[in-house]
Parts: sequence; structure tokens; C-alpha cells
Amino acid sequence: AATTASSAEEADKPKEPKKRGRRKVKTAEQLSDDEGEDQSKDLMPSNEMEVHSSVIDLESKVEALLSQDIGEVDKLTPLVCCFGPAKYSFIPSGRPANRLVDREIHSRMKDMFWSPDEFVRAPGGSSSNVALALAALGGRVVFMGKLGDDEYGQSMLYHLNVNGVQTRAVSLDPSAPTAMSLMKVTSRGSLNTSCVKPCAEDSFLQSDINPDVLKEAKMFYYNSSALLEPTTRSSLLKAIEVSKKFGGITFFDLNLPMPLWSSSKETKSLIKDAWEAADIIEVTKQELEFLCGIKPSENSDTKDEKSEFAHYSPEVVMKVWHDNLKVLFVTNGTSKIHYYTEKQNGSVRGTEDAPITPFTSEMSQSGDTIAAALMNMLSINPHLVTDKVYLHKTAKHAIKCGVIDQWLAARERGFLPRGIAEPSSEHEEARFITEREYRTIPDAMQPVNPSGSELAHVE
Repeated sequence: AATTASSAEEADKPKEPKKRGRRKVKTAEQLSDDEGEDQSKDLMPSNEMEVHSSVIDLESKVEALLSQDIGEVDKLTPLVCCFGPAKYSFIPSGRPANRLVDREIHSRMKDMFWSPDEFVRAPGGSSSNVALALAALGGRVVFMGKLGDDEYGQSMLYHLNVNGVQTRAVSLDPSAPTAMSLMKVTSRGSLNTSCVKPCAEDSFLQSDINPDVLKEAKMFYYNSSALLEPTTRSSLLKAIEVSKKFGGITFFDLNLPMPLWSSSKETKSLIKDAWEAADIIEVTKQELEFLCGIKPSENSDTKDEKSEFAHYSPEVVMKVWHDNLKVLFVTNGTSKIHYYTEKQNGSVRGTEDAPITPFTSEMSQSGDTIAAALMNMLSINPHLVTDKVYLHKTAKHAIKCGVIDQWLAARERGFLPRGIAEPSSEHEEARFITEREYRTIPDAMQPVNPSGSELAHVE
């Protein structure tokens, strides 16, 4: 009843007329500010906003992981993370019948054919090849990169898993194809490579970085292939930053791709940030000469040129040295490996190229294995990374593995036993196929002692 009475009284009260006022006019400054905000919202693409939010998410994950303990980790087999592209290479499978062979080209580039009709699909990519070589050496390795969610990407993922490479840091992109390259030799004897662009490897974003893997990994590997595209380059530099926050060691395998050989000045500016962030750098002798502006002699391609095995003085190497660098390796295939620290330097003499026979492969096959062998030794004992004695053993170990990788039989016989850096007995030494076994020496026809071993040990 009380409610009814109050409502009746409210109805009897005369209604107050509404005040009509003018709309408040905004000043010119307020209008310009509002227009600027609206324009900034309109001008910022949605993908940039997504990238910005993904970077914030990555930073929050990293900060959270910094305060967490990953628990017990096997110190004998530290995890190594290899960052970079993974692709399929289509290599000429043979020379069509009834076609004459250019003997001069064939002598320079054995087993390569020009104007081919058929190709063999082979997994490639320098970073993935290094990861595969490190897994074959008995190391724990995880690959970080992006593949297309297609037939080639699934096949590459399977290939990595089957050969012992962890793929928990691999991202699959359904909207981009897996990278591929078509390789052949032209009639003039030059190498011609056609690549698929754009592809999944060029779209690796900072949001694709797995911080859990970077925290567990004791060493982070990368090379120049990841610096060609702006998106991948920014993601690589961010991954290096995250790895260093977790105390990881960074290993830069220069491995300059063809587009970076045109200008030394442009190459230096492109690789500057990645170079200065590296704790360990591995370059070939030709790459060091390119960066330092050293012109090779006219006879550098001949076998009688002694400058190919010259050990450059520390003054020459200091042109590319930086304050954070701990050791610089200069490799010349399996012939010689040089090492430089801030106070010491030295070199290890290797062997000549393995003869090209039906049982061997080219010397170029050993480059990724040499880088993997260096990381295998340095990741086990990171505190000895500047020790001259240990660096000498590391270079010697890398040469052994490089020689083994030149023999096709190594695919079946394997490398050093798992988890062992320095063999403790002669039965655990690095192994390669003997010349006697393949009858390449004069007394090979003599009967072999059946009780003897089929394998020779590399000292």
C-alpha cells in the first residue's frame, strides 16, 4: 500500500521541464588529438598489433621461466638448439643417355650434371644438416624453424625425428609452402639454384620461438641463411637475446649464402648484430679473406699453392674480432683447422681430400659435420672454450669426423660412440674404411688376417 501511495504522489507532481543546452564544442587541439588517435588506430595493421602482442607474450614467458628450475639435466649430453631454415633440395639424378659429357666441367664438379631430366629429392638446409650431423655424433639436439604443413614439410619433420633430432620447436604453417631449391649446373659450368619464394622458412615470427627449449639448451647455433629475410632476421636476434638471458652459449656458423658474396661492406652491415652477439664463430678460410679484404693469389685453386694452408697472424684476425668473442675457428675443409682466442692461437693439420671412389662422397659433405663436431666438444665442456689444449683436441676431433663423413660407409658404420667425447680405448676410436678393404693399394691382393679388425683407428 505504501508503494502504491508513493507512486501516486510522484504521478501527481508536475514534471520539471528538461533543460535544453547546446552541445559542447571541442577546441581545435582536442579535435586534432582525437583525429590523430583515430588515424593511428586505422593506420596500425592488425598483423602488427598481433606481432606486438606476441612479443609481449614471449617476454612474459621468458620472465616466468627465469624464476623456474628445469630440474636435473644430464650434464654429459647437453642440449643444443639449431636455428634456421630446413628445405628440400632437388639434385640432378643422372645424365640423360646419348648426351656428350664436357670433361672439363665434369673434372671440376664431379657427380654434377647439367640440363638434367630427372632429380632426386634430398633433405637440405645448412641448419637442419648440422642438427642431423650432431645427432649422428651422439649429441642431444633440437631444431627450431618453420615448415609448411604440406607433403614436403611432413616428410622433413619425419626425417628429422627418425634421425634423432627433436622437433618440439618446429612450427608448421598451413598457409606457406615448405622451402625447396632446384640445383643444376649450367652449360658454362656455373651452379644454378632456383628457390621457392615466399616460403615457410621466411615467415618464422617471434611468436614461434619456444622459450622452454632455449632455457634447456646450453648452446644456440645459427648461420647467415637466417639473416636474408627481415622477418627471420628479427626473430633470430630475439632468439639470441632470449638464449643469452638463460645463460646459453651462442655459436655462429657464418656459412655465407650466394647473395652475400657480392659486397664485403654490405655483408658486414647485414651480419653485424649476429656477429657481435656470438660467443663462438666458425668461418671458412675463404670467408675470412672475404671479410678482411684479402685477395687470394692467382694460384689459390691449384694443389701446389702453399698459401691455402697458411696460418694468418692474430693481427689479421683482429680486424673482425669483437669484445664478446671467445674463440674463432677458421676451417679449410679437413685439410686444416685454425683457432684463435684473445691471447692464444694455433692450428691442427688434417688430411688431404678423400679420393673420389664409389665408396666416398665429396669433401663438401664434411662442412656441416665439422661444425657439429666443434659444438659437440664445446657444449660438453664450455668452461674450457678458451683452453688451448682443449681447443687443439676439439679441432682434431672435428677433422676426424669430417674425414669419416666423406666416406659413404659412415652412414652405416656411424661416428663416435654416444656420449663419449674422448675415446678411452682403441675400440671406441673414430673409424673409417681402410684402403686395403677396398683394394686401393698394391698389396691389397694379399690375404688379410681374418682375426684382424676390418676397421682402422684414427689416432
